[in-house]
Amino acid sequence: MQNIKFSIVGCGRLGTNLGAQLKVAGHSPVGLSGTHMRSIQESNAFINAKIINTCPWKVTRMADVVFITTPDDVISHTCQQIMENNGFNEGTIVYHCSGSLPSSILESAMKSGHPVGSFHPLQSFSTKHLRPNPFENIYISVEGMKGATEMGKTIAHGLKAYFTEVSTDEKTLYHAAAVVASNYLVTLLDMAKQLNIHAGVSENIALKILKPLIQGTLNNIENQGISNALTGPIARGDVRTIQNHVQHISQSLPHLLDLYKKLGQYTLPIARSQQIISEDAAIKLQDILMCS
Repeated sequence: MQNIKFSIVGCGRLGTNLGAQLKVAGHSPVGLSGTHMRSIQESNAFINAKIINTCPWKVTRMADVVFITTPDDVISHTCQQIMENNGFNEGTIVYHCSGSLPSSILESAMKSGHPVGSFHPLQSFSTKHLRPNPFENIYISVEGMKGATEMGKTIAHGLKAYFTEVSTDEKTLYHAAAVVASNYLVTLLDMAKQLNIHAGVSENIALKILKPLIQGTLNNIENQGISNALTGPIARGDVRTIQNHVQHISQSLPHLLDLYKKLGQYTLPIARSQQIISEDAAIKLQDILMCS
């Protein structure tokens, strides 16, 4: 396995976990930088980099690969600072780890001939040192110049992760997908919890009782695909049940009605793709869900 000398610029939860696991994978941590020395020292307890400093260009000069793991709004400025202070070796590959921004924000490094890319693990990092390996069996999405994507694939596999490449021009849509799947799932489950509580289910178990159903649905999606995993009243064309839902939500929790209807509207095409629901039932359901 190729030994890569790497530096991390940014001592948050992602940067710290990434640095620690790169070291476990057999790579050499040469530099670590952050805004505050106390935070750098805290992170370096897990990474053990040779050089630590609050000036990023002082920790990147010996690195083959530099990961900028700062907040999104300072990535470009940080890269430019390192460039202006001759912080990159010739041929150094530069990544940022933002899920939403393209590699083109590293323009200052790219103009000087450095391969640039974005390296984004599809994972949430709740602390600076997760155990076991938080990268194992997740997907890491990489985009950018050829040298960066090739190295990204090598690094991802070394972290025991899966590799996928995304489009630089459409990376925002990739990030939107992650937001829908993760953040908006929280919103949906909060909605389900509110409905259960209003139905008389104890608040302590209002979400817990749904967990087997949620897990079963995820398993069905993985094993059968999205369309075949859809069950319930819309998939069956059960017009009366949906009509009752709309009526009772309107009376009891009217602030949730628009969201319920909108979700139903987007579920209908999935149900139709199963070719089980009748066209008559689909039209009636659409009328109910579209009605203001």
